[in-house]
Amino acid sequence: MSASNIGPIMRHWIRNGIGTIALANKVNRNALSFHTLDVLHNQLRQFLDDPSVKVVILQSDIENVFSSGHDLKEIQKLQMRHQTNSNDMDEDGVVARDRLRRLFELCSDTMQSISTSDTPVIAKVDGVATAAGCQLVASCDLAYASDRSIFATPGVNLGLFCSTPAVALGRSVASPKHAMEMLLTGRGIRAADAERIGLINRAVSVGELNAHVQKIAEDVASKSRDAVKCGKPLFYRQMELDLSQAYDVASRAMVNDVLDREDCREGIDAFLSKRTPTWKRT
Repeated sequence: MSASNIGPIMRHWIRNGIGTIALANKVNRNALSFHTLDVLHNQLRQFLDDPSVKVVILQSDIENVFSSGHDLKEIQKLQMRHQTNSNDMDEDGVVARDRLRRLFELCSDTMQSISTSDTPVIAKVDGVATAAGCQLVASCDLAYASDRSIFATPGVNLGLFCSTPAVALGRSVASPKHAMEMLLTGRGIRAADAERIGLINRAVSVGELNAHVQKIAEDVASKSRDAVKCGKPLFYRQMELDLSQAYDVASRAMVNDVLDREDCREGIDAFLSKRTPTWKRT
């Protein structure tokens, strides 16, 4: 295992096919500033494009905090600059409105890089995940949290509806009503309730969290990379189709998998022969 630090804001490492990214900015509680999002997006892309990485874990090194969401001090500076002179440009020649637009576009790109990748991403949460931090959890394929964790989209309390977090939240929870309750009240929910509404897979004790997520990651990493690589994108694609189209796309995929994929031939033969399959290294 080798670990790398990216300034004071993030650490990352790869071990046994599991890539881990740990947010580590204690000063601003892992706020997703433009710089942090840029670093996170680039590191995610490196892991998601690396064939040796079979699964990615997103976590925090900061006690009781996963991510506090966007950096409000950064946003306030843009507000003030815009109010003073909407045409005032920063050192890069960008006005406040365009800078803010770029911030939210970068955030959206970072979240979408997870769902559009063929590599599974797991959120491991121990503490507070609010606004864009909650959005990050909702964007992951799997999510597990300690029972002391809190999830919230509190923008409405600041006069700012959490519109971009709502995109991921609304697609993650079991009912739009659950999402709207969080968005309209700004109230936080505990991990047990987050599990109940489908925002996370499971809430476990603080002492169990690391081992539980590690076991899940190892299970995922042990599966056929080829099967996961094909299956994850297909799952999200069929969710956007009507029932008939979804079955059509999924049926064609299964035909192709059965007839054309080496790991599928190996898996079925291993099952029928009562032996452990040997997956190809891709």
